[in-house]
This record gives sequence, structure tokens and C-alpha cells, in this order.
Amino acid sequence: MSASASLERHEAAPQLEEAGRAMEASVRPSVLLAAVAERAPDRMAFRDQPDRETWSGRPRIEWTYRNTARVVFRLATFLQSLKLPPGAPVGIFLPNGSEACVALLAVERAGYSPCLLPIGWSQAELLHAVERAQVATIVSQTRLADERPSELLCQLAAGYFGLRFICAFGPDVPDGVIDLDRAILDTEPSLSEPASEATAGIISFETRSAAPEPFFRPYESLLAATVSYLIVEPVEPGDTIVSLLPPDDHPSLVAGLMASLATGATLEMIGLPDSDALEKTLGETRTVRLVAPGWIEPLLAAGGRAENFRSVALIHSAPVRFKARGDLNCPVTDVLALGERAIIARRRRESGHLSFVLEEGTDTAGLASSLLLIRRDEDGSILVQGPAAEIFSLERGRPAVQASGPGWRPSGFKADVFAGMVIGVR
Repeated sequence: MSASASLERHEAAPQLEEAGRAMEASVRPSVLLAAVAERAPDRMAFRDQPDRETWSGRPRIEWTYRNTARVVFRLATFLQSLKLPPGAPVGIFLPNGSEACVALLAVERAGYSPCLLPIGWSQAELLHAVERAQVATIVSQTRLADERPSELLCQLAAGYFGLRFICAFGPDVPDGVIDLDRAILDTEPSLSEPASEATAGIISFETRSAAPEPFFRPYESLLAATVSYLIVEPVEPGDTIVSLLPPDDHPSLVAGLMASLATGATLEMIGLPDSDALEKTLGETRTVRLVAPGWIEPLLAAGGRAENFRSVALIHSAPVRFKARGDLNCPVTDVLALGERAIIARRRRESGHLSFVLEEGTDTAGLASSLLLIRRDEDGSILVQGPAAEIFSLERGRPAVQASGPGWRPSGFKADVFAGMVIGVR
């Protein structure tokens, strides 16, 4: 049974069926953006956190879907003028904000592969990552509180000659760095279609080992993971997703940017999380769907703002030990991230108590099993299979297709089980 056909049996809104069809048609994220821009051009696509100019030097921006599509087209046109090879990795080294989303979409629209580089990485981690993925171009910004990301990249380029272009948003762009704000304004929109669909996808890094290891995920797999997540967390058009997590790894990308594009929701991003920023955001928005790291749950419960949450999606990054939780008094979706290999989303059955179910035992999980299958061996090893777990290792900046097969793939993690319930993953 196809993914879109199986979705017809689910009570979810029609946008899930649309996302399922998009997945089967190998639709890129920028096509999802364009579709929403056509049917709801004045709806907000991205919104930055209040007072972000104090740490970024950039004003808070509210992007409609129409304006987002226009800027993405202009930026993609400029990126194509750099004449990189089709599918070339382009680094995204940005904090959580509208620029990260616009840059990722523009890189994809230009026919290159967005390469997610967490903004908190050290120069040594960055050097290893860009060498492994053979990144020749990186998009960043000039200021992040007391840090200067674009200057850090200039230092990196001095020792790694494969880095040809450094591009940055923001004021006071250093010498040798391309000013993207000016490039967008000065570029006459004229975009060629991407040369190849065969290797269209996104690069992210597994960080469990001593050095970051790159993986390539086709857009079909990214959309499959997004649909699997949306079956459990039913985001609707016009909802507001507030994400505390930047789109720099697979789970954060799925629960934030991809969930908003696939449903036509608004994504509001907290770049430097603090209690004041979250309080202002919640004060401006009546109800939100919050995406946050799992460890923050007790703080959310203690804050007494559950009335502002239509739901909360908590990202639990393995290895993790599940414990009793504070009572959020609102629907909770727990997302178990098995590194970059797969995410498993489950609706919490009882508020304040977290115990994870890996097996496909419910109707919702059974529906999602056409996208992601999960198996636990006798020794506790977790294996995954299906479109949502389709990833490849990288060789010389290109996906090693032969590394992926149709069978079960090890996740690299084991489940700890007590009384039939999963109490942790290691």
C-alpha cells in the first residue's frame, strides 16, 4: 500500500495526504514552500524571536509565504552564479532563525545539497566536517552575541583551501566574505532548473563518534520522516510551531521547518533560548505547538504556561534514560532521535509519565509503519527499515549508494527494557 493511500484511512487533516503524495513524487522542500505561497500567500511562514537584534545585529523579520518564496528564488539565483557542481554540498552555519530556513531552501532550490553545520561547533569540529563532506561554500552570519561566525570561517579557510566561498547575512561583513543581504537585493531573478534529481538530498552529521560523521538523506526520506511525525503530531494549516531547536540535525529539521512546510503552518524560531524570549513569544501567540529538547520538560511544567501549548513535541536524543516527568497538562509527543538514522514519534498516553513504545502496537503506529519499521533484537539492539530511514554514507562529498540496502539497518543503539516497557536507550 502506498503512503498516500494509507493516509486516507487516518483521521488527520488532508494536508497529510498532500505530504504523502509529495513524498512519492520526490518533491523538494522548496516546492512545498511554493505550493503554500500559491494557496495562502499572506500567511506567515517564518517569524523570528522578539528582541533578536540585541544578539544578532539583525531586526526581527516576519516572512509571509509569498515573500519567502521570492527571497528564496533570488538567493538561489545568486548561489547558482557561484558555478558549483550540481549537488555540491553547501554548508549552513546559522543559528535558529529565518535566515537558516531561507538559506537551506535556497541552497536546495539552486540544485546543491544543504549541509547542516551546528552553530555551536568548534573550529576543529568544523574543519573535520567540511573536509569529510568536501564543502566548498558556507552560508553564515556576521554576529551571534559575542561570537563572530563569519570570522571563524575565515580562520578556517586559511587552513583549508577547499573552502572557496564564505557568505554571510548581517552587518559589518568581513573582507573576503560575500554579503548575502546585498547579493539578494542586487541579483536579477533568473534561475535554471537543478541539473540532476538523482542525488537530491540533505547532509547532516552523526556526532556520537569522536569526529562528526556525515550522512546523506534523499528528500524522499526526509519527507517520509516528516509524514511519519505528522501522523502522530497533527499540525494543521495556520498553526504556529515555536521551535527552540535550530534546523541543524534530522529530528529538529523534521519537527520544525519540514513540518511547517508540509502543512502550511507558521514557524517561529527562538535563536538564543531564554525565559524572557519564550515568555514574549507565548504572550504574543494564544496557542502554539512547541518543539523543545526533552530535558526542558520539568522547566516547562514548573513555568505554568501549559495553557499556551496546543501540544508539546519533546526531542529525546539517544542515548537517553526515560524518567518520571512533570505534568505539562497538555498533549505531548515524544520523539526519540536515533542519531541521524531515524526518529520515532509517539503520542504520550498519560501526562507526566514517559515510557517509550518501540513496537508497532497501535493504529497510529501501524499506519506509520509503511514509512518506518522498527525491530528490537534479543540483545536489545534497535534496527530500522523503510523510506523514513533511507540514508547513505558520504564518499568524496557524494552519497555512497551501494552502502544502502533494502533490509534492516542497525541504529547503533540498544533499548533497556523493564517490565515490558522501554525505560532507556543506550
